[in-house]
Amino acid sequence: MSTPMQGGQALARFRVLGFPVHVHWSFFLFVGLLGWRPGVTWQQLAIWVALAFVAVLVHELGHAVAARRIGAKPEIAIVALGGVTTYQPPSALSRLTSLGISLAGPAVGLLFGGVLLLVSRNVDLDPYGLGAYALDMALFTTLGWSVLNLLPIVPLDGGQAMRELLPGNPVVRGRRASIVSIVLAVAIGFLALLTPGISQFALIFAAFLVIVNVAALRSASAPATAGNVPPAPRATAIGGRPEDGAARLLWEGRPEDARALLERTPAGGQPDLALHGAVLATTGQREQGFALLYQEWARRPGDAHVTALITLAHLLLGEWRDIARLLTGPAAGAVPPAMVTRAIATARANGDEQAARDLERAAQLAASRAREGEAPSGPEVSP
Repeated sequence: MSTPMQGGQALARFRVLGFPVHVHWSFFLFVGLLGWRPGVTWQQLAIWVALAFVAVLVHELGHAVAARRIGAKPEIAIVALGGVTTYQPPSALSRLTSLGISLAGPAVGLLFGGVLLLVSRNVDLDPYGLGAYALDMALFTTLGWSVLNLLPIVPLDGGQAMRELLPGNPVVRGRRASIVSIVLAVAIGFLALLTPGISQFALIFAAFLVIVNVAALRSASAPATAGNVPPAPRATAIGGRPEDGAARLLWEGRPEDARALLERTPAGGQPDLALHGAVLATTGQREQGFALLYQEWARRPGDAHVTALITLAHLLLGEWRDIARLLTGPAAGAVPPAMVTRAIATARANGDEQAARDLERAAQLAASRAREGEAPSGPEVSP
């Protein structure tokens, strides 16, 4: 089964250097609002949006190329708050490898910005013309954004790198990185308030970073069952049908027991085909199981029960990239938060820090879109 790149309603899909790229319309809306101010002409605004798009794409290509070198197959989504590169590494990554992938994006931006800076010294442009404006914006979106991205604040690339450099196990490093991030983001917020020259965007951005990291700390501190796994969602999230016992066994990571229970259940009534699909997918019949799951998803678009079972099946199989796709797709609102928390914790426990970070970033994007009022629609994933 292949699951195409998601991220809501696509404005464009194409490939660059062999990487699938998904572009969401919210990126252009967000960047357009960011670049608009009194006195800006439509030509300047168009140049700004185009250069911002190229800068974000080049940045994500840096991550994607670095990830491909370890054998992964990255995919890129460009959405409102920037870009996301998702991939599933073929094996657990060392901290050094994760650090390199995190820094590859800003490194490419700094490289391009450095070349532009050298070129600008040998070019004579009208300081009030569109050429000079384009060069200034190109320098800002490459050098300026790359430096911003290197701030040691999660979820920026600098924050991801900081987390790899902190002492402790992955869970402890994550908590410490969130604490450092909150302190620095609050400091930036105060600076924005006290400095008239800093735009209001800096204050909004600082508040966003604080919220993200406070949420991460609360998630890490939430009560959990054995193995740092949160308790199962309410029955309505998984089922509420006669097969509830099998659903709970599935949640507890016992798919074989769940299958045995279903096989002992007398025939009759309307079977929960989605649950049967999830059990099949996690007990050696992956293709048949997911075919049944997505058949049910197509029949019941946006159904929280089916979405939860698809997420759980991917979780038990360790398919972090597919969960990230669900979180960046139209059904993100139906993915139970407890499963996202468990997926992140499990990925970290397995030493796959990059996957955990990708899941966190996808969850943050899903939360951002939910605040913007984007409603889930029918499935875009097909077997």
